[in-house]
Amino acid sequence: MSDNVRLFYALWPPRTWAQAWYEATRRWARGRTRVKVVPPERLHLTLVFLGEVPRERLGAFLALGAAMGPVPDEPLVLERFECWAKPRVACLSGPPPQGAWSRFVERLARESRALGAKVEHRPFRPHVTLARKVSPEAFDAPGLGVGLPIHWSAAGFRLIRSESGPKGLRYLTAGEFS
Repeated sequence: MSDNVRLFYALWPPRTWAQAWYEATRRWARGRTRVKVVPPERLHLTLVFLGEVPRERLGAFLALGAAMGPVPDEPLVLERFECWAKPRVACLSGPPPQGAWSRFVERLARESRALGAKVEHRPFRPHVTLARKVSPEAFDAPGLGVGLPIHWSAAGFRLIRSESGPKGLRYLTAGEFS
């Protein structure tokens, strides 16, 4: 067993949304070679990626999640389907939020760094990765067919442990916070 765990804080969409996004992405990906559609149970919106942290620090990150208080009551907006060339992903994305969400994510990142996580210093841009290994040259945004914009009013967030195993990648909820 590794002495480290791979963690991130995230929002999880309602199951009906995840299933609809998955089905739309599967239809969109037909005929596109090598595209990997993300299964509905792994669709999420990352707030802060913590990366590999010592297993014994898990409790500290759970305590941080609990100490954050409720998520902002303003919705996050996902307004476009786009391809990000460098990571080669297709995602639903929105503008960087201002106000309460910006402050919430900045605090979560800052306090995660104070606990020893190597959180990148970059602005938060809400997005849900729908497919990987997407060729930017073959990308067509109108092809997804999901009604946009999506106004996501979150009830809470999760601390997720990511594990790679013989059956592939799994996301396990370490803690839920509201």
